[in-house]
Amino acid sequence: MIHSNDTIKSVSELTFVNDNSDEIISQLLRKLDKTAELNGLIQQLDLINQVLMDMEYGTGQIESVLKDLRLDKAVYAEATLESAIQSASGLCVENNPKIAWMNKLNTKLKQLGIDPSYYFRTLDDAATLQKATVELEIAKTISLCIKADYKRRNVLLKNKNAQEQTKQLGDKIREELNLWKMYTRDAPFFIQHKPLNDLLEAQDQQLVNMKSNSQVLYTKHTSSSMAKIRPGSVLKLRKLLTVNQSNQSWFTKLM
Repeated sequence: MIHSNDTIKSVSELTFVNDNSDEIISQLLRKLDKTAELNGLIQQLDLINQVLMDMEYGTGQIESVLKDLRLDKAVYAEATLESAIQSASGLCVENNPKIAWMNKLNTKLKQLGIDPSYYFRTLDDAATLQKATVELEIAKTISLCIKADYKRRNVLLKNKNAQEQTKQLGDKIREELNLWKMYTRDAPFFIQHKPLNDLLEAQDQQLVNMKSNSQVLYTKHTSSSMAKIRPGSVLKLRKLLTVNQSNQSWFTKLM
Protein backbone atom coordinates (compact mmCIF):
# COMPACT_ATOMS: atom_id res chain seq x y z
CA MET A 1 0.00 0.00 0.00
CA ILE A 2 2.86 2.28 0.88
CA HIS A 3 4.48 1.41 -2.43
CA SER A 4 1.31 2.45 -4.29
CA ASN A 5 1.25 5.83 -2.57
CA ASP A 6 4.90 6.40 -3.41
CA THR A 7 4.16 5.62 -7.05
CA ILE A 8 1.28 8.11 -7.15
CA LYS A 9 3.46 10.69 -5.49
CA SER A 10 6.23 10.16 -8.05
CA VAL A 11 3.80 10.49 -10.95
CA SER A 12 2.35 13.69 -9.49
CA GLU A 13 5.78 15.16 -8.99
CA LEU A 14 6.74 14.22 -12.56
CA THR A 15 3.60 15.86 -13.95
CA PHE A 16 4.29 18.98 -11.92
CA VAL A 17 7.87 19.07 -13.19
CA ASN A 18 6.70 18.64 -16.81
CA ASP A 19 4.15 21.44 -16.43
CA ASN A 20 6.78 23.67 -14.92
CA SER A 21 9.18 22.79 -17.74
CA ASP A 22 6.58 23.70 -20.40
CA GLU A 23 5.90 26.99 -18.70
CA ILE A 24 9.60 27.74 -18.41
CA ILE A 25 10.11 26.92 -22.08
CA SER A 26 7.17 29.17 -23.03
CA GLN A 27 8.59 31.98 -20.94
CA LEU A 28 11.99 31.46 -22.51
CA LEU A 29 10.51 31.57 -26.02
CA ARG A 30 8.66 34.78 -25.19
CA LYS A 31 11.87 36.26 -23.86
CA LEU A 32 13.70 35.21 -27.02
CA ASP A 33 10.99 36.82 -29.17
CA LYS A 34 11.22 40.02 -27.17
CA THR A 35 15.00 39.88 -27.35
CA ALA A 36 14.89 39.47 -31.14
CA GLU A 37 12.40 42.32 -31.39
CA LEU A 38 14.59 44.51 -29.20
CA ASN A 39 17.64 43.61 -31.27
CA GLY A 40 15.75 44.62 -34.40
CA LEU A 41 14.75 47.92 -32.82
CA ILE A 42 18.32 48.51 -31.67
CA GLN A 43 19.59 47.90 -35.21
CA GLN A 44 17.05 50.36 -36.60
CA LEU A 45 18.02 52.91 -33.96
CA ASP A 46 21.67 52.42 -34.85
CA LEU A 47 20.84 53.03 -38.52
CA ILE A 48 18.83 56.12 -37.67
CA ASN A 49 21.65 57.35 -35.47
CA GLN A 50 24.11 56.82 -38.32
CA VAL A 51 21.81 58.70 -40.68
CA LEU A 52 21.48 61.59 -38.26
CA MET A 53 25.25 61.70 -37.85
CA ASP A 54 25.65 61.76 -41.63
CA MET A 55 23.11 64.58 -41.90
CA GLU A 56 24.85 66.51 -39.14
CA TYR A 57 28.17 66.03 -40.88
CA GLY A 58 26.67 67.10 -44.20
CA THR A 59 25.16 70.20 -42.61
CA GLY A 60 28.53 71.04 -41.10
CA GLN A 61 30.12 70.71 -44.51
CA ILE A 62 27.57 73.10 -46.00
CA GLU A 63 28.19 75.65 -43.24
CA SER A 64 31.91 75.38 -43.87
CA VAL A 65 31.30 75.93 -47.57
CA LEU A 66 29.22 79.02 -46.94
CA LYS A 67 32.16 80.43 -45.03
CA ASP A 68 34.84 79.47 -47.53
CA LEU A 69 32.71 79.96 -50.69
CA ARG A 70 34.40 77.04 -52.37
CA LEU A 71 32.38 75.14 -54.98
CA ASP A 72 34.09 71.76 -54.59
CA LYS A 73 33.12 71.54 -50.92
CA ALA A 74 29.59 72.63 -51.75
CA VAL A 75 29.21 69.75 -54.20
CA TYR A 76 30.63 67.25 -51.71
CA ALA A 77 28.48 68.53 -48.86
CA GLU A 78 25.34 68.45 -50.99
CA ALA A 79 26.11 64.89 -52.06
CA THR A 80 26.68 63.83 -48.44
CA LEU A 81 23.41 65.38 -47.31
CA GLU A 82 21.51 63.83 -50.23
CA SER A 83 22.96 60.42 -49.35
CA ALA A 84 21.88 60.85 -45.74
CA ILE A 85 18.36 61.79 -46.74
CA GLN A 86 18.12 58.77 -49.04
CA SER A 87 19.31 56.52 -46.21
CA ALA A 88 16.65 57.92 -43.91
CA SER A 89 13.99 57.37 -46.56
CA GLY A 90 15.24 53.84 -47.12
CA LEU A 91 14.56 52.91 -43.50
CA CYS A 92 10.86 53.54 -44.04
CA VAL A 93 10.64 52.26 -47.61
CA GLU A 94 12.12 48.80 -47.02
CA ASN A 95 9.09 47.52 -45.14
CA ASN A 96 6.41 49.61 -46.86
CA PRO A 97 5.81 48.93 -50.59
CA LYS A 98 3.21 51.71 -50.74
CA ILE A 99 5.83 54.33 -49.89
CA ALA A 100 8.17 52.84 -52.51
CA TRP A 101 5.52 53.13 -55.24
CA MET A 102 4.64 56.65 -54.09
CA ASN A 103 8.29 57.68 -54.43
CA LYS A 104 8.41 56.26 -57.98
CA LEU A 105 5.17 58.02 -58.86
CA ASN A 106 6.38 61.29 -57.40
CA THR A 107 9.46 61.19 -59.64
CA LYS A 108 7.35 60.54 -62.76
CA LEU A 109 4.86 63.26 -61.81
CA LYS A 110 7.67 65.78 -61.55
CA GLN A 111 8.97 64.73 -64.98
CA LEU A 112 5.51 65.25 -66.50
CA GLY A 113 4.81 68.51 -64.67
CA ILE A 114 1.78 67.13 -62.78
CA ASP A 115 0.89 68.44 -59.33
CA PRO A 116 1.50 65.47 -56.92
CA SER A 117 -0.94 66.76 -54.28
CA TYR A 118 -3.73 66.68 -56.87
CA TYR A 119 -2.76 63.26 -58.22
CA PHE A 120 -2.27 61.35 -54.95
CA ARG A 121 -5.81 62.20 -53.85
CA THR A 122 -7.08 59.55 -56.30
CA LEU A 123 -4.84 56.73 -54.98
CA ASP A 124 -5.37 54.59 -51.90
CA ASP A 125 -3.44 51.29 -52.02
CA ALA A 126 -0.23 49.71 -53.34
CA ALA A 127 -1.97 47.96 -56.25
CA THR A 128 -3.48 51.22 -57.48
CA LEU A 129 -0.11 52.92 -57.11
CA GLN A 130 1.55 50.20 -59.20
CA LYS A 131 -1.08 50.55 -61.93
CA ALA A 132 -0.69 54.33 -61.87
CA THR A 133 3.05 53.95 -62.49
CA VAL A 134 2.35 52.04 -65.72
CA GLU A 135 -0.27 54.61 -66.75
CA LEU A 136 2.21 57.45 -66.28
CA GLU A 137 4.69 55.68 -68.58
CA ILE A 138 1.99 55.73 -71.29
CA ALA A 139 1.22 59.37 -70.47
CA LYS A 140 4.90 60.21 -70.96
CA THR A 141 4.74 58.94 -74.55
CA ILE A 142 1.50 60.87 -75.16
CA SER A 143 3.14 64.00 -73.78
CA LEU A 144 5.99 63.75 -76.30
CA CYS A 145 3.47 63.34 -79.16
CA ILE A 146 1.45 66.38 -78.04
CA LYS A 147 4.51 68.62 -77.80
CA ALA A 148 5.82 67.50 -81.20
CA ASP A 149 2.43 68.02 -82.90
CA TYR A 150 2.00 71.42 -81.25
CA LYS A 151 5.36 72.60 -82.60
CA ARG A 152 4.50 71.24 -86.04
CA ARG A 153 1.18 73.10 -86.00
CA ASN A 154 2.98 76.35 -85.18
CA VAL A 155 5.12 75.81 -88.28
CA LEU A 156 2.08 75.03 -90.46
CA LEU A 157 0.38 78.24 -89.34
CA LYS A 158 3.03 80.14 -91.27
CA ASN A 159 2.02 78.38 -94.48
CA LYS A 160 -1.10 79.89 -96.10
CA ASN A 161 -1.57 76.81 -98.27
CA ALA A 162 -1.74 74.38 -95.32
CA GLN A 163 -4.85 75.66 -93.55
CA GLU A 164 -6.82 72.42 -93.82
CA GLN A 165 -3.84 70.40 -92.63
CA THR A 166 -3.42 72.79 -89.71
CA LYS A 167 -7.06 72.33 -88.71
CA GLN A 168 -6.77 68.52 -88.85
CA LEU A 169 -3.63 68.60 -86.74
CA GLY A 170 -5.47 70.63 -84.11
CA ASP A 171 -8.17 67.94 -83.94
CA LYS A 172 -5.46 65.29 -83.53
CA ILE A 173 -3.84 67.18 -80.65
CA ARG A 174 -7.20 67.43 -78.86
CA GLU A 175 -7.65 63.66 -79.18
CA GLU A 176 -4.18 63.17 -77.71
CA LEU A 177 -5.10 65.52 -74.87
CA ASN A 178 -8.15 63.37 -74.06
CA LEU A 179 -5.88 60.31 -73.86
CA TRP A 180 -3.49 62.24 -71.61
CA LYS A 181 -6.32 63.05 -69.20
CA MET A 182 -7.45 59.42 -69.17
CA TYR A 183 -4.02 58.13 -68.15
CA THR A 184 -3.23 60.97 -65.72
CA ARG A 185 -6.60 61.09 -63.94
CA ASP A 186 -7.67 64.39 -65.56
CA ALA A 187 -4.44 66.24 -64.85
CA PRO A 188 -4.08 69.48 -66.89
CA PHE A 189 -1.42 69.68 -69.62
CA PHE A 190 0.92 72.68 -69.78
CA ILE A 191 3.41 73.91 -72.37
CA GLN A 192 5.74 76.61 -71.05
CA HIS A 193 3.48 77.02 -68.00
CA LYS A 194 0.42 77.73 -70.19
CA PRO A 195 -2.64 75.42 -70.43
CA LEU A 196 -2.71 73.51 -73.71
CA ASN A 197 -6.38 74.35 -74.33
CA ASP A 198 -5.59 78.08 -74.23
CA LEU A 199 -2.68 77.61 -76.64
CA LEU A 200 -4.84 75.62 -79.08
CA GLU A 201 -7.55 78.30 -78.99
CA ALA A 202 -4.93 80.94 -79.78
CA GLN A 203 -3.76 78.84 -82.75
CA ASP A 204 -7.36 78.41 -83.92
CA GLN A 205 -7.89 82.18 -83.81
CA GLN A 206 -4.72 82.68 -85.79
CA LEU A 207 -6.04 80.22 -88.37
CA VAL A 208 -9.37 82.10 -88.60
CA ASN A 209 -7.53 85.40 -89.10
CA MET A 210 -5.43 83.81 -91.82
CA LYS A 211 -8.56 82.65 -93.68
CA SER A 212 -10.17 86.10 -93.38
CA ASN A 213 -7.07 87.82 -94.72
CA SER A 214 -6.91 85.37 -97.61
CA GLN A 215 -10.54 86.07 -98.54
CA VAL A 216 -10.00 89.84 -98.40
CA LEU A 217 -6.92 89.60 -100.60
CA TYR A 218 -8.79 87.37 -103.05
CA THR A 219 -11.72 89.83 -103.26
CA LYS A 220 -9.42 92.79 -103.85
CA HIS A 221 -7.49 90.92 -106.50
CA THR A 222 -10.69 89.86 -108.29
CA SER A 223 -12.15 93.39 -108.27
CA SER A 224 -8.93 94.88 -109.57
CA SER A 225 -8.65 92.30 -112.34
CA MET A 226 -12.25 92.82 -113.46
CA ALA A 227 -11.77 96.58 -113.52
CA LYS A 228 -8.82 96.15 -115.86
CA ILE A 229 -10.36 93.52 -118.14
CA ARG A 230 -14.06 94.47 -118.51
CA PRO A 231 -14.74 97.49 -120.76
CA GLY A 232 -18.09 98.11 -119.06
CA SER A 233 -16.60 98.57 -115.63
CA VAL A 234 -18.14 101.11 -113.26
CA LEU A 235 -15.34 103.63 -113.70
CA LYS A 236 -15.57 103.63 -117.47
CA LEU A 237 -19.36 103.74 -117.33
CA ARG A 238 -19.25 106.88 -115.19
CA LYS A 239 -16.88 108.55 -117.65
CA LEU A 240 -19.18 107.65 -120.54
CA LEU A 241 -22.22 109.07 -118.77
CA THR A 242 -20.36 112.30 -118.05
CA VAL A 243 -19.36 112.67 -121.71
CA ASN A 244 -22.92 111.98 -122.91
CA GLN A 245 -24.37 114.54 -120.53
CA SER A 246 -21.90 117.17 -121.83
CA ASN A 247 -22.77 116.41 -125.44
CA GLN A 248 -26.50 116.68 -124.72
CA SER A 249 -26.05 120.07 -123.07
CA TRP A 250 -24.03 121.39 -126.01
CA PHE A 251 -26.63 120.11 -128.51
CA THR A 252 -29.48 121.77 -126.57
CA LYS A 253 -27.72 125.11 -126.69
CA LEU A 254 -27.37 124.87 -130.44
CA MET A 255 -31.08 124.25 -130.84
